Amino acid sequence: MKKPLNLMPILCLLFFFSSFLCNYEVSASDDKKELKDAASKYWNFRLTGDVVACYQLEEPVFQRKVPLSQYARAGNIIYKDVKVDNISIQKDIGTVEVKISYIIPALGSKAIFHQIVIDKWKKIDGHWYHVMRQGNPLMNKNGTTN
Repeated sequence: MKKPLNLMPILCLLFFFSSFLCNYEVSASDDKKELKDAASKYWNFRLTGDVVACYQLEEPVFQRKVPLSQYARAGNIIYKDVKVDNISIQKDIGTVEVKISYIIPALGSKAIFHQIVIDKWKKIDGHWYHVMRQGNPLMNKNGTTN
């Protein structure tokens, strides 16, 4: 006579894995929302010219190496519109696509330029921080400060 199959261990495993996958999805979704919120704040601070608030969202290593006074002098762009879009996350590194419209006063023109930039973000101690992108004179070719 065959012994009946005990399904309890299998059901427990299925429950555990389904709970894990559901929690992972919620966590990934929460991370994307948190990153979108941080990036939206950062770019809205850029839009309104709030340099101090932007600086506080820069990654801590950047803040230790670049004083606020130097950071405030670095920009010569007037932002007219920003839109944060297309968030992706790999572990604690995030990328955000930002559509920006801006004026460069030094050109002596009121022409509005449009550009899509890809911003890099790092999650440190549960908070998302902006990583100053390459091309900024304060950054080296690895995208970090010297």
